[in-house]
Amino acid sequence: LPMSTIKECERVLRTFLWGGRGRAKVKWADVCKPFSEGGLGIRELKTWNKALLLKHLWSVLTEDSIWAKWCHAYLLHNSNLWTATLHGHLSWSWRQILRLRPLVKEHLIYKCGNGEHFSLWFDPWL
Repeated sequence: LPMSTIKECERVLRTFLWGGRGRAKVKWADVCKPFSEGGLGIRELKTWNKALLLKHLWSVLTEDSIWAKWCHAYLLHNSNLWTATLHGHLSWSWRQILRLRPLVKEHLIYKCGNGEHFSLWFDPWL
């Protein structure tokens, strides 16, 4: 979701919780804590959105689903995910997914296996 949408959703939640009058009785960060930590268990939409975008990126990297194949064929043009460029004509969602590549890349370790799906030039090395 775009940040403007996230902010609007959180504004609606805050207004509902606090009745829209006066100052808040509790910090929003405390409201977003889990029940076990004394919060209301409301998820921070920004963090949740990032997690879901990372899940999509991971599925493009690892799955053999129809959606992943479509992404490779039409969005990546059968090129490597790591070298794909951000164009102005890409959808907002796909641009956000591609912007998360550095975060995923720093936590990846490749196992070469038989080398069939491993790129010496483009895949991250230890």
